[in-house]
Amino acid sequence: MLSEIITDLSWVFTILFYIYMISIIVFIIMENRDAQSTFSWILIFVLVPLFGLLIYIFFGRNWRLHSRKKKVFKEGLYDELEKTLTPILDKETSVITQLKEDRMSNHKKLIDTLHGFEEASFTQHNKLKILQNGSTKFPALEEDLKKAEKFIHMEYFIWRDDILTNKIKDILVDRVKHGVKVRIMFDPAGSSLMLIKGRAYLKELRAAGIEILPFFNSMARSKFTALNNINHHKIVVIDGQIAYTGGMNMGQEYIDGKPMYASWRDTHIRIEGEAVHSLHVLFVYNWKAITGESLFDKQYFTAKENVTDDLPIQILASGPDSSESTIRQLFFSMIMTAQKKVYIQSPYFVPDATIFEALKLSALSGVDTRVMVTGVPDKKVAYWAAYSFFEELLQAGVKIYHYNAGFIHSKTISVDETFCTIGTTNLDLRSFTTSHEVNTVIFDADTTKELEHDFLNDLKNCTELTLKECKNIKPIIKFRNSLCRLLAPLL
Repeated sequence: MLSEIITDLSWVFTILFYIYMISIIVFIIMENRDAQSTFSWILIFVLVPLFGLLIYIFFGRNWRLHSRKKKVFKEGLYDELEKTLTPILDKETSVITQLKEDRMSNHKKLIDTLHGFEEASFTQHNKLKILQNGSTKFPALEEDLKKAEKFIHMEYFIWRDDILTNKIKDILVDRVKHGVKVRIMFDPAGSSLMLIKGRAYLKELRAAGIEILPFFNSMARSKFTALNNINHHKIVVIDGQIAYTGGMNMGQEYIDGKPMYASWRDTHIRIEGEAVHSLHVLFVYNWKAITGESLFDKQYFTAKENVTDDLPIQILASGPDSSESTIRQLFFSMIMTAQKKVYIQSPYFVPDATIFEALKLSALSGVDTRVMVTGVPDKKVAYWAAYSFFEELLQAGVKIYHYNAGFIHSKTISVDETFCTIGTTNLDLRSFTTSHEVNTVIFDADTTKELEHDFLNDLKNCTELTLKECKNIKPIIKFRNSLCRLLAPLL
């Protein structure tokens, strides 16, 4: 009798399991993801059904924000933006024409592609300095913060409570006493340790009159789903005159690498000029999304008139609330338009199919194609997944280097000693699809040459991966790497 009941129940559970699997598979297919992502999620549901469903609800659901609410929100911002930045927007056509006729004459199609992106205006009069490590970035930032007279706006993925940020806190508190308005956003996932252990630190900042808030996009379905769509921005805007962006978060490890690494290699930039406003728009957009307060006012967008340098820059942003994967398309276009060489730095390497094929085609066409990734990983699964791509790339002629002096966190691409990009975007699927990212595209030969020189200098701390080494990897290790690759959407 008992055996019959067990048999009947097993049939019921089997039928329910098949109904569950069919429903899930149909649902995921209907989301029209790329094939790699679709099969990855199906595999997760098969291997760990209930746990997989929870992971999907919180971290896999494609909560792209194309609702009526978002449309109305953005239309309102466009109206405010146009009123505030009309002088810069009116000059964009002439900047593009000059680029296509002069310094980017061999890459006209790229300019046309970038011009087609929404919310990504070209600016011309800018000054820029590359900051290749934390010991260079943070002293410069501290000096600029000390000179702030009107406002300081800061947006970071990670904000620690440590030696560095306590020094920054003292500067910000002092500026508030002198009438400077300070607003800070941090990502709750990236800064979770501060939320747990740094409550006294936050309380001290707020008591001093500093507005510091976690980023929860008000247009997401819930705070839980928004946690997956991390705000990976690193932006500072001071008085509308100076801006910082790039790879470095707010923490002591970005200076010395401690306690996990012997050193930390990263790339950031300091900007003066018209491009400051383009970066500031991103902060203002996110600030309104979480607070409802609009900062689109001329007092926050005052041009620095003494910047007359001819240095064209475009600021590109992408994220779950973007209609297009603009930065992924930027990377693809840069690789495919390269005629002589393309140098890439990214700590992680889990590309989608288009970037993967673009790299192979670039090398096969005779372009000197080089990729530098970390050789001292912080995320083993992502590190192992990267190896599943390397053999095919090496066969095509791509050169791959592992940086071993410490952890490399730079996210840069330079092309033909002509143009380059520096930003927050890793060369992986999460950066392309679910994270809020920002990249600066710089159309300047001198800046690009400087970035390429730094890349070549970093090779002194690298080991080159060879095709023979990849072929000699044990089959069981190759299987592990390929299995990790299937989890790419989660990495």
